[in-house]
Formats: sequence, C-alpha cells, structure tokens
Amino acid sequence: MRYLSIIFVMLMILASCKKGPEAVFSGKDGITFYYKSGVEQDSVSYSFSFNTVPKTKDTVWVKMRLIGKLSKQPRQIKVIAGPGTSAVEGKHFILPDLYLPADSFQVRYPLVLLSTPDLDNKEVRVVMEVAESKDFIIGTKGQSDVANTVLFKVNFSNRLVKPDYWNYIASYIGAYSRARYQFMIDVYGTANFRPDTKGGIISYAQWVNIKGRLRNAMDAYVLLHGPLMDENGAVVEFPL
Repeated sequence: MRYLSIIFVMLMILASCKKGPEAVFSGKDGITFYYKSGVEQDSVSYSFSFNTVPKTKDTVWVKMRLIGKLSKQPRQIKVIAGPGTSAVEGKHFILPDLYLPADSFQVRYPLVLLSTPDLDNKEVRVVMEVAESKDFIIGTKGQSDVANTVLFKVNFSNRLVKPDYWNYIASYIGAYSRARYQFMIDVYGTANFRPDTKGGIISYAQWVNIKGRLRNAMDAYVLLHGPLMDENGAVVEFPL
C-alpha cells in the first residue's frame, strides 16, 4: 500500500511538470521594458548639447521584451506618459505607435525627444509607462541578471545634464558640475564617458590615462586663462 502511494505521488508530480510551461503562458501575453542588472539602470539622461551637430529632435531607444509566447503576427505595444512626468507630450516628446514584429521576443521603443527654447534653462523628465494594448497586458516585473520594469525614466535638457553613470567615475575626475563636464567634452571631443562596468567601453586602465590627460589640459588652461570656475563658484580641478 505504501509503495502504491509513492507511485501515485510520483505520477502526480510528473503530470504537473508536463503542464508547467502551458500554465506559465496560458494567460494573455505581456510586454515590459528591461535592462541588465548591475550594468544598466531604469533611467537615462540626455542633453541636446551632447551633439556635435545641432539637432532639433533625437531618439532614445529603450529595450522591451515579451513575457509570453511568440506570434506569427505583429502585435501592438502601448506606452504612455506615467506619473512623475514633467515634460509636455507633443511639445517636449512624442510616444510613437510601435508593434512587436512577428516571431520576435524583443524590440526597441523609439522615444522621440524635441528640443525647445525652454529647455535651455531647465531639465525635464518623461516617465514611460507600459500600458495594456489590444495584444498585450502589462508584463510582470522581476529581477535577475536582466531586470523587467514597467516604468523607464528619461531626463533631458538643452543644457548639459549629469550623466546617469557619473557617480561611478567621480573618483577619477571629481564631483559633477556642468563646467567640469564641458571641459572634458572640449578636451576629448565627445560627451560619452560611460565606463565598461556600466555598459560603456572605457576600462579602468583607460580611466587612469583620461585622468592624467585632463589634469595636463587643465594645467595648460590655467596658465593661459587662470583658474576655471564652475557654476557653483568652485575651482574645477582633477584628482591626482
């Protein structure tokens, strides 16, 4: 009798295992934003002043992925401006219509940013929020090596804004200020200093060289112009 009970339990376990995948995807499919945990974040910063060639609009691409089954048909994705949005839709940004292509698990959402005169003196935010569409429900949040999120934040302006990765490079180049950042851009001809630990390509060894080059450039600047002052009245210097 005992052995029959054990066999019955084992059969029940096997039956439940067979039903597992179907049960996971038996409901309506969902869609979420996602990012790599520890490398990326659920927010980014953008400035139109990053561009060497002036732009009146630009696109920030945000990764999205399917929570559910593949389909042979394109499916509608809906994204709205969520709570915490200070930018004005239609004036500062556009949320285009988007479809997940057939047989695809992933797609990039094209958030369109618009440059307007009022952004010369302020920074605004759009909080992108996944909403239900005719094809998708709001996907489940979760975190492992890749984190799902139903909200993604973009801060932007026409003036320089603090990059989202700055705290990870501050030990090499100092606390953020627009004057410090602009000086770095002038020296290197780029606004992208994202480290490899946060999804960029600049390694530890390169940061040692960058720090030295910036110090030398600042020494040359001071000889010609005197100390560089930032917008807070502090002298811009680079760590030894």
